[in-house]
Amino acid sequence: MNLTDTELDALTEVFNVGVGRAAHALSELARSTVRLNVPKVEMISKQGVTDGLTQQGADRICAVRQEFSGVLNTEAVLMFPVQQSLQLVQLMVGSDVPLEQLGEMEQEALAEIGNILLNSVVSGIADVLGLQFEGTLPQVEMGPLEDVLCSRDASDDEVLSLQIDFAIDALEIQGFLVFLLDVQSIASLKSTVQTFLGSLS
Repeated sequence: MNLTDTELDALTEVFNVGVGRAAHALSELARSTVRLNVPKVEMISKQGVTDGLTQQGADRICAVRQEFSGVLNTEAVLMFPVQQSLQLVQLMVGSDVPLEQLGEMEQEALAEIGNILLNSVVSGIADVLGLQFEGTLPQVEMGPLEDVLCSRDASDDEVLSLQIDFAIDALEIQGFLVFLLDVQSIASLKSTVQTFLGSLS
């Protein structure tokens, strides 16, 4: 079941609310301005998401993964190029922390960053659409982008993805935030968006 262009446009506006909250939360964490683009929302395969991000230079990533369940089931993945992840942690914990100590706290710090950002986005979506979600604890992964996003049997599954590029002024760190909904949730999402559109008319 595919979403119409009107429904995808409506979702873009809904996600934008959550993205704004995430930008504000990250700005406070980083003590620096955060720029985000308008989210790109589309129906695409996981392999398609991988190919698209690889073309943008994110072949190896540090990712924070979190699952949310409710009327809709979604998997959220916040990603940074591996070479920038230590810079991000140093920005968050303070530049006076020695680089050799950052490796020990990297996963914990990234999990906290991901938890705040992902929950900011999801809470914005929940408020606008009148939904409730239960989230798992964030998990940090590092490795090739395809290994993080695609399981061996699921790379061809079509999902709804939300792609956001953002940069932190102080370090020009670029990241990607992708939401993947299971196929069974698409019908529920379509109904929810139609109700949302009806409330606007």
